[in-house]
Amino acid sequence: MPRFLFILIFPLWGTGMAVGAAPDGVAIYKEHCASCHGAKGEGVTGKADDPLYGERSLESLTRYIDRRMPEDKPELVAGDDAKAVAEYIMGAFYSPQARSGQQEDLKPAFARLTNRQFQESVADLIGSFTGPPPAPGEGHGLKAQYFQSKGMNKKDKKVLEREDRSLAFDFGEASPAEGISPDQFSIAWEGSLLAPATGWYEFRLSTPNGARFYLNGQSEEGDGNHRDDSSRKRQEPLIDSWVSSGAEVRVVSARLFLLGGRSYPLKMDYFKYQEAKGMVRLEWKAPRSEWEVLAAPWLSPAPAVRTAVVSTAFPPDDASEGYERGTEISKAWHEATTQAALVVSQEVAGRLNRLTKVKNDDPERSLRLKEFIATMAARAFRRPLADHERQLYVERPFADGADPESAVKRAVILVLKSPRFLYPGLGVEKDDYAIASRLALQIWDSLPDQTLTEAAQAGQLNTPEQVKAQAERMTADPRARAKVNEFFLRWLKLDVEGDLIKSPEAFPGFDAAMVSDLRRSLELFVERVVWSGSSDYRELIQADYLIANERLAAYYGLPWPGGEGFQPVKCDPAQRSGILTHPYLLARLAHHDTTSPIHRGVFLTRHVLGGILKPPPVAIAFENQTFNPHLTTREKVAELTRNASCMTCHETINPLGFSLENFDAVGRYRTTEGDQPVNAESDYVTLEGDLLRLRGPRDLAGHAVDSETARRGFIRQLFHFVVKQNPSVYGPATISKLDASFTASSYHLRRLLVEMNTLAALPRSTEP
Repeated sequence: MPRFLFILIFPLWGTGMAVGAAPDGVAIYKEHCASCHGAKGEGVTGKADDPLYGERSLESLTRYIDRRMPEDKPELVAGDDAKAVAEYIMGAFYSPQARSGQQEDLKPAFARLTNRQFQESVADLIGSFTGPPPAPGEGHGLKAQYFQSKGMNKKDKKVLEREDRSLAFDFGEASPAEGISPDQFSIAWEGSLLAPATGWYEFRLSTPNGARFYLNGQSEEGDGNHRDDSSRKRQEPLIDSWVSSGAEVRVVSARLFLLGGRSYPLKMDYFKYQEAKGMVRLEWKAPRSEWEVLAAPWLSPAPAVRTAVVSTAFPPDDASEGYERGTEISKAWHEATTQAALVVSQEVAGRLNRLTKVKNDDPERSLRLKEFIATMAARAFRRPLADHERQLYVERPFADGADPESAVKRAVILVLKSPRFLYPGLGVEKDDYAIASRLALQIWDSLPDQTLTEAAQAGQLNTPEQVKAQAERMTADPRARAKVNEFFLRWLKLDVEGDLIKSPEAFPGFDAAMVSDLRRSLELFVERVVWSGSSDYRELIQADYLIANERLAAYYGLPWPGGEGFQPVKCDPAQRSGILTHPYLLARLAHHDTTSPIHRGVFLTRHVLGGILKPPPVAIAFENQTFNPHLTTREKVAELTRNASCMTCHETINPLGFSLENFDAVGRYRTTEGDQPVNAESDYVTLEGDLLRLRGPRDLAGHAVDSETARRGFIRQLFHFVVKQNPSVYGPATISKLDASFTASSYHLRRLLVEMNTLAALPRSTEP
């Protein structure tokens, strides 16, 4: 048989069609696609785990199949065959319209509280009895009071009151202020610490004198900062270095678990008495950060109230779907919640008079404590108590003559271990309280506040307008800001553990302090964009400025405008484009001594452009030393991935990574690599199937903003993080509807959040 005849006939034999007949999309799909994607596009574990659902147009889907499917031999399904397969899967299960007929079978995944939701809910549950927390103050330092001492009286005479921006002072043999003798004096700092992220914080106090550091404590008068020495002594310091040992500088450290986005009462007392020199320095190490002096903007003179922080170690939440969710219930998780409930019960018992405002000698103490527990249970369960619940959680712990403190402990444990608290979706209620519960979990990862509860009680969460109004109010709360900031930390790989280290020979000056500045620069940039009036997604991708300080400006060759601290610095728009070219991200997505187009391309595909990549069948390490040293990194990557099985994915990955080759491994702009010119141009086949010429980051940014697939990929990732459910549960066109409102709002990120939370809080839609 002539070879050309074999090629023409073979595809028809495989599909069982006669020569000249129209391609049979069903038969072609069964032969070439179902083994990886499943008979109904449900996915096959280990091959194509994700369901074959999407929102491409028929034309785009046809082009994609024609060029790329099957991955190992795309020539088997091409031309009319590709169109036939696209038409079949589009109508059978791929499109939102096709899935609308299955919508009644789609339900939100039953879930427990995630670890974050448990911690945030407990903090707000206990905090609801101490009154509304003071508004977080501006992060410009602490209130400082300077005293002249007399003998061992540490605070004989107040001489000076001011705000100090940091907690690092080296007085030497001098006086700290005019009117204070240098041989003996004391200083008291108070205010609050603004915790940027959830996790363990380390603190380090250095002094040859005497000092005590208090954080997230309480005084006898109530939660908050202390007013005098007598009340201060009742609080346990986090670090106690009060007893001086002469000239030797003592270093004492401690650590504390804090929830991000909250303010914590802070107090530090310092005194010098007859020592030769005076010096005190308080440093901290925030999660995924470096050691530095504790200073503004994390310090505020505003007061704060104690937060009940659960620091119990929980097993990781299920992240098999690409986002954390509470769908995995294990013995270890139950043991962790039990341990946490025990700790919280001890805290409540220790603060009982403050939380309940009931004195020990109150003749109606037991009755009032029961009402306290009833209120706590209703807030924890997110709705009023039924009679049988009151009997179980309120009356039973106080039965048999139990002493009030022990009864309260038992009641708190029962409440925090109740399915009503741990499983927010439990029950069949479809009322305003359920909507309030979903809103609070989505926006705050926590419980409804009093305003939201009162709206539910009044039946004022029945319409989209009412729910949207609450969502807008709640999005302005610091807890919402903390959650949204956490999403961007993960989206931009700022949550990656491990040090960011570069070769000191190749990149001198790129040290831990530089990394800390870069990280803060990216955080500030995202916060500036998201929480500005325009909240414009396009600015996030296309901004022609960086947030930098003087050190970063010098290292990256930016025009420094003068002044102190971090501020916007204008860049050459041909060189920088928002997050895509931020030095921290570029450095994180690079090797220690050279760039990594592969890491950068994978990040752009998955995080920015809405694509899906399967893990490589064989992991091949990039070993720079094995290549010809005269080759550019681009040429080395092209050689490493030229294999046909690699190029199935790398024809997408490589062009994206190559478009950022003008930036070295620490994110500095360059035009040459060694003695070779950098080539950042590539032809990229978009996820829509179009051929796009990329000549650098500006072309890439323009495509990311204009691409429907990219925008919807971003919306889907945000939806997963916020709602922790599959968007299709809320209607087959959920993502397309959100995209339509997003573009109509001029890409307003906070309005997108409001629309998203409103849609997901209301009873799910079954509209096609």
